[in-house]
Amino acid sequence: MKQPDSIAQLDRDMVGMNLSGYWSLGMEGLPSEPITPVQPCLWKWADVYGSLVRAGEVISLEQSERRVVRLVNPGLDKGRGFASQTLQVSFQYVKPGENARAHRHTPAALRFVLQGHGAYTTVNGQQCVMEPGDLILTPAMSWHDHSNGSTEPMVWLDGLDFPLITALHQVMQERYPTRRQPIERDSDEVNATLDGAVRHGLRVEDLFHYRWTDTEKTLRASMRARGAHSNYDGYLLEYRNPLTNGPTMTTIQCSAQLLSANEKTESHRHTSTTLYHVFRGHGASEIGGQRFEWQKGDSFIVPVWNPHRHSNSSSTDDAILFSMSDAPVLRALGLYREETA
Repeated sequence: MKQPDSIAQLDRDMVGMNLSGYWSLGMEGLPSEPITPVQPCLWKWADVYGSLVRAGEVISLEQSERRVVRLVNPGLDKGRGFASQTLQVSFQYVKPGENARAHRHTPAALRFVLQGHGAYTTVNGQQCVMEPGDLILTPAMSWHDHSNGSTEPMVWLDGLDFPLITALHQVMQERYPTRRQPIERDSDEVNATLDGAVRHGLRVEDLFHYRWTDTEKTLRASMRARGAHSNYDGYLLEYRNPLTNGPTMTTIQCSAQLLSANEKTESHRHTSTTLYHVFRGHGASEIGGQRFEWQKGDSFIVPVWNPHRHSNSSSTDDAILFSMSDAPVLRALGLYREETA
């Protein structure tokens, strides 16, 4: 290699060798705080549910293995169907008499039930009967299928770490040999622990299934516990892994959050991304200087390092938010930070 005449010539010569010089970027090119193309966004339930009903009229589960409508962040490639750089959030619609076939995949997933009664998800042979507010987990490479033997459609929120697993080049899936896996255990056989802001160690139904009746009971109990209230989150209950007492899953933390009547939280920001779904009530959130008014069924996202605060618009009723975040990933990498106003 001949002696380069200049840095520019050296850079050009190295391109053909699949090399580059550190000087082309250096520390001067790095930001002073986290930045992301993910935008604060609110998705209205009327739009989501209307699209689900229309999909139910024209798409069968033979045409598409899952009938889902995905939340797409306007700051990302719309063809990928991602809500953020780490989270994929969809809404699934299963009509009476339908069975969504059994499969498994490397992305971990969760189901937060929104509508319907009596259908069930089977996870690794464990039957989980679904009721509104229930949280059902399908960890990475867990066999799972859905069956609706009721007389009404079932609707739930699907949360996955699909974008993260995609970035790691680890996406794989496999179909079960038959359309439905056999049920080996009913929903009363295996217990799990739900641990929240007051750390009760409440027992709930099973390893994959956190029932809303138990969640709400613990959430209400936290309102009576000294020191349980946060100026930034109201009353926040975390779903804990019963085996490790760690986050809900290795890549996703789920929480239920209660804002009392007329409550207004203080502003803070953190390096994790959080997706919220309004389970009950109505209010507003300020995210990165933008105001988003929400009501039951709406969803909204708080991107990395965006200051945010929430308010309950009702003078008589509580508001309850379900949320999922990538905080466990940030903590595992030593990158989680939080800053108050």
